[in-house]
Amino acid sequence: MWFILFFGTREVVRDADRPGTGGYQTCPRCGQYALFRPRSARTWLHVFWVPVIPLGGATPILECGNCRLRLVSTS
Repeated sequence: MWFILFFGTREVVRDADRPGTGGYQTCPRCGQYALFRPRSARTWLHVFWVPVIPLGGATPILECGNCRLRLVSTS
């Protein structure tokens, strides 16, 4: 009997409700004046593409509205 188990890690990004961060600025990748949204990223262990166990804490990031560039937020 054969049983295949798909597992691994991936980063899940969600919207964050942080006041005072983000805003409009020039993106270093696409060069456009775009809205940078505050978000948070967290790495999860997943089994069959379903997140099961969080690995570490959430990291605050800013994401470009045009090209989806993710920058680590300092605030």
